[in-house]
Amino acid sequence: MSPADKVPHAVTDLIAHILLRFHETHRAEVPVLVAQARALAAAGVLPELAEHLEHMGAALEEHMFKEEMRLFPMMEQGGGTLLDLLLDDLEREHRAHEVSIERLQALLARLPATPEAALLAAGCRKLIDDLQQHVAAEDEDLFLRFGPRRTTAVGRVVQP
Repeated sequence: MSPADKVPHAVTDLIAHILLRFHETHRAEVPVLVAQARALAAAGVLPELAEHLEHMGAALEEHMFKEEMRLFPMMEQGGGTLLDLLLDDLEREHRAHEVSIERLQALLARLPATPEAALLAAGCRKLIDDLQQHVAAEDEDLFLRFGPRRTTAVGRVVQP
């Protein structure tokens, strides 16, 4: 684990870590992956992969926007009356991200063995790893700081 991957203890520090480590990374890397997938699709290679990455990117951007504009400020102020409803909504989106990851993995398995496809696959595997770490940091750490939750990062029901 590098110093940049160490998880902070204070809520504000953890939020800053999530913004820097995950949100900025996703925003920088997803458009590159979409462009690579579009280039392959233009050559007739797996156009549904480009479509799926575009969909994932849009869903991820909407999710991060909700966190940045509503959830994180509310948490930094100690919570709020709507916090549980917002957390429920974002946890549902986390489960949807997991389904998107499964679809992405299935599509990656269909890529041909070309240098361009290998480069795209490597970037997508990094996205998958980053997104799983992102969801875990929130579900298994940040969200739990505001009370017990009903699900874990893998969707198992837990008792509050």
